[in-house]
Order: sequence, then structure tokens, then C-alpha cells
Amino acid sequence: MTTTSPDSSALAPQTERAVAPDADADGGDQSWMTTPEKGTVLGARIVVWTSRILGRRGAGLLLRVIVFYYALFARTARRASRDYLRRSGRPAGFWGVYRHVLAFARCALDRVYFVQGDFRPFEVYHNGLHHLRDAQKSGRGAILLGAHMGSFEVMRTLASEQELTINILAYWENARMISSFLAGLGADFTTRVIAIRPKDPSYIFEVRDAIERGEFVAVLGDRVGIGEKAVKAPFFGAPARFPAGPYTLAAILKCPVLLTFGLFTAPNRYDLYCEPFGERLELPRGARTEALQAYAQRYAERLEHYCQLAPDNWFNFFDFWGGA
Repeated sequence: MTTTSPDSSALAPQTERAVAPDADADGGDQSWMTTPEKGTVLGARIVVWTSRILGRRGAGLLLRVIVFYYALFARTARRASRDYLRRSGRPAGFWGVYRHVLAFARCALDRVYFVQGDFRPFEVYHNGLHHLRDAQKSGRGAILLGAHMGSFEVMRTLASEQELTINILAYWENARMISSFLAGLGADFTTRVIAIRPKDPSYIFEVRDAIERGEFVAVLGDRVGIGEKAVKAPFFGAPARFPAGPYTLAAILKCPVLLTFGLFTAPNRYDLYCEPFGERLELPRGARTEALQAYAQRYAERLEHYCQLAPDNWFNFFDFWGGA
């Protein structure tokens, strides 16, 4: 692995689950919650098997065949990709969709290496590491606000190099199945999973305890969960729904928020970014909704900026604007 710091460094957290292109799934903004997780784990096992036999380059060739099939037949994913590509000013024909899905597949393949602590095939460039170091030195925890973009598993390079403890918020079934799968790979759990249980909010105390220990908690800000409050913000020229939870959580815990993104460039480069979002988020009584909308809009603006840097890296293959 080559690690350089033209500015400093960062990481890009992402839950273990990015929506895989699904030929049968239809629906609104929560359709990502209905995709069977078993299919995701099965697909991950196939990727692991392929990479072990053919290596990263050989597995990448096989991915091109698989992605070509998806680009042809995964109607929901194809529609969602075209919608996003058009809004972001990118070519939205078949080959544009193909490149978009291929970027998703490549990042999924690379996770096999990252979770096993094998960073040798990759070049990792860091931007903004000093923000994480400052937070670590202060002894205060922080929320790392990211998106379903690029790869969050690259954060393991920082977790190991900088002795950072990072907790990932993930939905319960996702956390249970994926954690079991990663354990089977012999994954390094320096990065830990806190399971979100919609009917049992006690996980919030786990987040609080992690923050009080001076650890980082990675939260994603671009998908609305089941029963979660949402706020609207302009995103690529049209209103979209974003979860209010990350900002509410940060306000309750009175901790800093850092934006974190990890962008993939073929064949083997990852650029990791970190920047301050807010030292302390406030939700004033009587103006709570307005404050949440302002935070969501700020997030959407920065997300749009990073999407423009790496347009094929945003992995939300469902009707993102349909529920607004």
C-alpha cells in the first residue's frame, strides 16, 4: 500500500450494506431496506471465493461480466442510476450506468482485502487527517458523518495507523449477518458495529458510551431509515429527503461532527477526505425543524461537491428523489 498526505488525511465510513442492484425491487425511498440481506452476504461470499482463486485483477474481469448483466436487466438500479447521472450532468446511457455499477462492484470487491487488513494492492491518499488527530487529542469523541459513497472500509488504514477506535452504526439484521461474515474472514474488528434496532432505542446509550470514551461513531446521512424523521433539502437541483437522526444525535451528545468521504478511482486509488461540519450542533427550541433543515442542506451541498469529484462513487440504487 502507498500512503501519502498531500494535505493530511481522513476516512470515509459507510455501513456494511450498500444497496446492490436489484432486478426485482421497486418502491420509494425506503426500498433499500427491503432488499434481502442474505443476497448481499451470498454475493460477498462469491466475491471472496473469486478473488482468492483469480486474484484482484482476475476477479475484476469477472465483475465486468456480472455488471454488464445487471446493467441490462436490473430495471430499478438502471432507472435510479440514470436519474442520478442525468441530475449530476453525466452521460446517462447504458455505458454510463455500466460504469456507475462497475464502480460499486469494484468497491465491494476491495472490501474483501480491507476487512482482512491487506492494503498492499492500493494507493491511499489522505486529506484532512489533522481534524481527526485534533479530535483524538482532545479526548472527546466525534461523529463521522458520511454517505453510501466509495468505500468506508479504507478507514481501517487509519484505524491501524493512527490507533483510532471507530464504531459503525448499522441496522440490526445487517450488523448481525455482516459481522458474522466478516468474522469468518478473520476481519480486524478495530472498526466495530453498533446495531440500530428501530424498536429498541437502547443502542443510543452504546453510542453515548463510545463518544464519552473518546471514540468515533460513523453515521450515514443519505438514507432515511424505517420510522425515521426526514427533512428535505435541495440536492442536484431538486428536493430530496435526508435523515434528521445524525443531527439530532450530535445535538443530544454535544459532540463535534466531521464529514468523511472515501472516493475510489480505478484501478486501485482511494482518496480519503475529512472536514469539519460542526463543533457543536444546536437545535433551538421553537426552531428545531428549521435547524435540522439547515444542517441537512449543508450536508447535501457538501455531498454534491464530492459527487462531482467522483460521480460514479455514489451508491444509492433506488428512487432517491421519488419520496420528496
